[in-house]
Amino acid sequence: MNSIEFSKNKLAVGFKGIACDLDQSVTDMAYARAAQNFAFDRGVLTGELGIDAGRGFYLAPFTERHAYPAIPTGKALKKLFLYRYKTDEGKFDDRLVGHLDDGTFVYTSVFKNDVWHAIDGLCIVGDVCAVNYNFNGKDTLLISCDNDYLYYLKGSYVTVCTKAPKFSSLAIHNERVFGSVNGNQVWFSDEFNPSEWNVASDKAGFITFSDDGGEVLKVVSFLNYLYIFREYGIFRLTAYGEQSEFVLKKVFTDTGRIVKTSIELCGDKIVFYADDGLFVFDGYDVKRAARKMPEVKSGDFISGAYLDDCYYIACKTGGEEKQDTLIRYRFKDDSFAVLQGVAILHLIAVRVHNGSQLLCVMGGDVNDTLGEISKSGCVLGTPTQKHYESPENTLFTTSLKIVRCVYVQTKSDITLTVKLDGRAFKYDVSGGDGVKTVRVERAGRTVGFEIDCSEAEANITPLTVSYDKLKM
Repeated sequence: MNSIEFSKNKLAVGFKGIACDLDQSVTDMAYARAAQNFAFDRGVLTGELGIDAGRGFYLAPFTERHAYPAIPTGKALKKLFLYRYKTDEGKFDDRLVGHLDDGTFVYTSVFKNDVWHAIDGLCIVGDVCAVNYNFNGKDTLLISCDNDYLYYLKGSYVTVCTKAPKFSSLAIHNERVFGSVNGNQVWFSDEFNPSEWNVASDKAGFITFSDDGGEVLKVVSFLNYLYIFREYGIFRLTAYGEQSEFVLKKVFTDTGRIVKTSIELCGDKIVFYADDGLFVFDGYDVKRAARKMPEVKSGDFISGAYLDDCYYIACKTGGEEKQDTLIRYRFKDDSFAVLQGVAILHLIAVRVHNGSQLLCVMGGDVNDTLGEISKSGCVLGTPTQKHYESPENTLFTTSLKIVRCVYVQTKSDITLTVKLDGRAFKYDVSGGDGVKTVRVERAGRTVGFEIDCSEAEANITPLTVSYDKLKM
């Protein structure tokens, strides 16, 4: 009788990130095929992705934080803006300005326990944009919409400029207000005067686009230039001093349709989502980012924001016609994490004098709460159900494998699933210190692994798998 020869092997199942766009039959076991509600941190699988109830700050030197008030009963937030405001006495009094679903506006303080205050004289039905501007020594929030006028919020008082165009986006650049108008124009105010919109060589003016680059989506002041994002391209405007010196140049036209609500200034770059993926723009060149990210089903449900070297998009990856996913992309290691089952209508980074945070306007049954992106592993106090899937493949050989055991180090209770030729074998592993040995002693030609965790704080190091391989 002939003996069957086996070779002893070890396999590392690592946690470098997700590679969901690659064929799992050739994907390295260091990458996940899919992962929901887990995060990846220096090779460790963690639960450091969640949403807590939003909390404001107090002015320095106080380090405590206070809860933001609940949304007014019977109302729902559509969008949120940070109003950088300093009182006449020179005291910081930054505020959150909320646009409600009935068109009205409210505000609350960032730096003290407060309520939502109604803003009289301001009601806009539509997609609102806003930008901060110091106008005649007064901190002012400029607010507009493509079907309404330009409003000036100074403290809690509102004035309106009926001579201004109706803007779909706003930016401040070299002491002028710039904004997109009518889908194919960019208007700019007189220098130092956002109330002067009479067109003249020494006052206001506009640029009209008549080519096939699509609608003007957004204007962004970046690296001493004004960048004009259109549906199918990016233009750079050099705009110093007299408008006769302005120079317009096309700098990029090579993606699918750009999604307006994804365009976000991220430190020394601008990130945006287009039909064919996520892109990073440095002012001159565009590079694709996160080639392995999940497929976003519709650009109509995207909100982008940036904080602490991470770009976030709230989006839709499932089949329903609503937001259901938060994706965090981290620049330093080109990795991302996915929080699923959350309806986020709008994201906004809030950077103030005593802290920074990423706030989210929640939808669904929790639309009375202002959320804050956190590392809690929970959504508003409830631990998320965390799930990880490795690739399932032959380990590059069709030989039979006998998985002897899996070595696991985890601080939380988990369920480990070993998949062999499509059959699933589940093992409960208790959290704690030290390495646990899971004995499997089962055979198959294709091998894969899954991890499930229902605790808030997960911390799992890469798996080590001991297996024998039949020698051919």
